[in-house]
Amino acid sequence: MTAYSMDPTTRYFLKVQLAWIGISLVISLALSILLPFPVNLIAIFGVFIGLSYYQRTRLLRRMGSNDGHVGFMSPGPDGFSGGVNYYCMSCGVKHRESFCPKCGSKMKRAGY
Repeated sequence: MTAYSMDPTTRYFLKVQLAWIGISLVISLALSILLPFPVNLIAIFGVFIGLSYYQRTRLLRRMGSNDGHVGFMSPGPDGFSGGVNYYCMSCGVKHRESFCPKCGSKMKRAGY
């Protein structure tokens, strides 16, 4: 392996980041040319915040969250649907305690 070889996922990540930087730069330059001085700064900050928010929600949706919140605690049919759940290795009961409430085993596996 050479010193300049890069993982394909890292290369894709860098390409996407450079594309977003280019998009925000073009929008910022266009706004600075089209709008007068005090208004263009406010518009550029608004675009920057808006693009950052869009990128964050897009990333969270790709990670598996439907509403843009990962780990958000919301009540579900079993009482807890957000966050990490534990499953007992002995009896398979879903719980959140350090010991299984059904059999008392401490062996558990994490799941969502």
